[in-house]
Amino acid sequence: MTDKQINKWLRRRFTEVGWVLMAYYILMNVLTLAGMYLDMAVQTLQSWKLGNFSGQLDMDAILGNAWPYNLTILAGVIILLAWKGSQYWKEEILARDKNMEPFIFFCMVSFCIGAQVVNSIWVSVLEMVLNQFGLSAMEMLEAVSGDSDTFSMFLYASFLAPIAEEILFRGYVLRSLKPYGKRFAIVCSAILFGLFHGNLLQTPYAVLMGLVLGYLAAEYSIRWSILLHMFNNLVLADLFTRLTAGLPDAVYYTLNTIIFGGFTVVAAILLILKRREIRAYQQSEWIDRRCLKCFFTNTGILAMTALGIFNMLSLLFV
Repeated sequence: MTDKQINKWLRRRFTEVGWVLMAYYILMNVLTLAGMYLDMAVQTLQSWKLGNFSGQLDMDAILGNAWPYNLTILAGVIILLAWKGSQYWKEEILARDKNMEPFIFFCMVSFCIGAQVVNSIWVSVLEMVLNQFGLSAMEMLEAVSGDSDTFSMFLYASFLAPIAEEILFRGYVLRSLKPYGKRFAIVCSAILFGLFHGNLLQTPYAVLMGLVLGYLAAEYSIRWSILLHMFNNLVLADLFTRLTAGLPDAVYYTLNTIIFGGFTVVAAILLILKRREIRAYQQSEWIDRRCLKCFFTNTGILAMTALGIFNMLSLLFV
């Protein structure tokens, strides 16, 4: 095959990944909008029946309804399973490589927490920059956080979203790219994971988390990336916020500094102590530049990239 034919073949293989992500994104948004409009209609009818319709709707209740998201996850998994077949799931997505060791998982937890601290610094810097143009990162955070005390949102954020995102990104995406290089698959799936989140606050953090979760899935098993993803969403985000909600500010910030700062220091020490092993891992496999070029220049990935950038820019003006 000529170089031109090889590039065409690679782009054809990679473009499927981008369009699958686009299809999932469209499905998620269509079902979410349908759920929102249904909630609006139900609220309006109830208000008319009670004779107190004022034209104002309870948007907190509408935005807190995550059942459309949960339905998207169910539909997405069923479609992916039907498309790829059970054999693909057994041999690829559910495959086990190395046995997990407690110290390794502790390292991954430390890196996960360290990524949160790095992202908090990024958010602070972004806030200062945006303030110079009359914008605010905090307003953007409120627009994309999806915080809610509803059971459906708790179920989605803490359990179903981690499972679905790991199956999609560390299962389908990473495993589809792995034949072209393990490091290539980890890096590219992490970048797509960040673009999929589509906002300037979450995308850098999602890329860092994608590298950690991708390493776990590629070297050990997607089961461990799912577990760490759940730990991050359930323990570090939801439970920590709930358990510290009633504490005085001084106590909260002290506790936050001790836990998150402590693990970040541990992560930094681990990076220093393990620098030779990390460098050896980076050099163990060469990333083909042709694969990188073809991956980021095919129609599917370009469409997903354009969508992610559009979302990032549009949320600046929410």
